[in-house]
Amino acid sequence: MLEQIWNAILDLLARFVTPDWGSLVALVPVALLALIVLFIGWLLLRLTRVGPTRRGPERRKPVPPPGIHMPGPSFAPIFGAIGVALLLFGLVFGGALIPLGLIALVLTLLYWGAEAMRDYDHTARTGSNLPAIVHPGPPPGVHMPGPSFRPVVAAIAVAVLLFGLVFGGFFLATGLAMLVIGLLGWLRDAGAEYRLAERADVSGHLDPLPSPPVPTKTFALFGALFVLAIILNSGIIPAGSANGSSSGGSPAPGGSGGPGASATPGGPGASTADVTETAQDVKFDTTALAATAGKPLTIAFVNKDAGIPHNIQLHDASGATIFDGESVSGPGSTVYTLPALKAGTYKFVCKWHPTMVGELTVK
Repeated sequence: MLEQIWNAILDLLARFVTPDWGSLVALVPVALLALIVLFIGWLLLRLTRVGPTRRGPERRKPVPPPGIHMPGPSFAPIFGAIGVALLLFGLVFGGALIPLGLIALVLTLLYWGAEAMRDYDHTARTGSNLPAIVHPGPPPGVHMPGPSFRPVVAAIAVAVLLFGLVFGGFFLATGLAMLVIGLLGWLRDAGAEYRLAERADVSGHLDPLPSPPVPTKTFALFGALFVLAIILNSGIIPAGSANGSSSGGSPAPGGSGGPGASATPGGPGASTADVTETAQDVKFDTTALAATAGKPLTIAFVNKDAGIPHNIQLHDASGATIFDGESVSGPGSTVYTLPALKAGTYKFVCKWHPTMVGELTVK
């Protein structure tokens, strides 16, 4: 009994000491979604506990000062966020989510444009124009957020995150880190504005935030992170090669498969392989392979994508991984030796790029 408990503890610790980096990277979008859901739930919980803020004996509808036009509320940002979420999930899981996300974004832009035209027509019809003289600050009672570089920072982070969803590896972790840095800075700015608004409830005067300086340190940090991701993803540093492994890190190739699963370095033996599979432009050149039941299968795998890791991972009908081939950073090649398989249909994918899929038929 004690021996079984001790073995279970060792097995649990081994998952942290020698993790499966491919599986961890694949879980990044799921973890990001969980964090977003938790953050939204936290905001909703706080909103339920916030009482009404009153400046007088009763709540009054705010009225913009003369000459100031304020646009009405809109659901377009929410629709846009849904479209972007569908597009991001489509880039990870493929299928119909990509066109659905694009359609949602196009419809959102059309809806937003129609709202803007109605608002413009209303402004032109009522003659409500902005003052000819630009005031040094907002009128009393009107709070206008100050200028901010946060949208630019967030846009760069999202661009790197999308880049990571396509090419995988360390780019994905870099984009996620950039996005967290940008959102934390944005949250800090929002907190500063909220404190000014709270102070105005007492003083009656709302001071605008000063114009922020160019975030040169943040841009320099982003540049350093991106260059580091390029170096690590290309395998220049052996301790952080493109397949995400390190000395004493992930299990040996084929460790997640069945007995006999192995991968041997490519070279002269590649010409004697049963079949050849090539990865180029982040896709397999052949999506249908065939093999004979009860006989081992050798696959000559060639990666022509420079600096991008690829591999072949085989799944059975239940979705379980029965072979996990060694990752190859292009340009490069290897020869995989698969164990004897039973008759049936198997799915093979690249664990770094889930959109690279194919089918192996064993007869």
